[in-house]
Amino acid sequence: MNPHGLPDDGMGAFLDNLVSGIPARQVLHPGIQACSLMAGNRPGLALQVARESVQTGQLQRVLERRFEHAVIFDGCYVYLDAEGTLVIWHALPTQRDALEHVLDRLLSLANLDALIPLSSR
Repeated sequence: MNPHGLPDDGMGAFLDNLVSGIPARQVLHPGIQACSLMAGNRPGLALQVARESVQTGQLQRVLERRFEHAVIFDGCYVYLDAEGTLVIWHALPTQRDALEHVLDRLLSLANLDALIPLSSR
C-alpha cells in the first residue's frame, strides 16, 4: 500500500498513465476520484467529487479557500460540471514527481485532507 491507501501498483500505474498521456482514473474514496481531463488542448489532473458526495457548503468553502490562498492554490480551477460534479482541475506538471504534490493540493483545496498521506503533510 502507498501513503494514499491504494495498492502501490495502482497509484503508480495511474501516475504513469497520466504522464504518458493515457486516459487515467483512480477512485480515492466512494464518490471521489482523480482522473486525467483535457481543458481545451491542455492535459490536466482533475479531482472530481460526485454531486451526492459534495458536502453542504463545500463549493463555497472551496472557492473561498482558492481565492484566500491564491498563491498556494495557483493553477487550480474550480467548477461544477453539467452533472453537478465538483471538479478541481490543474494542468499536468512536466515532471512525474510533481504529480502527487498536485494531487495533494487538489485534495487540500477540497478540504479532503484525510485523503492526503501523512508523509505529504
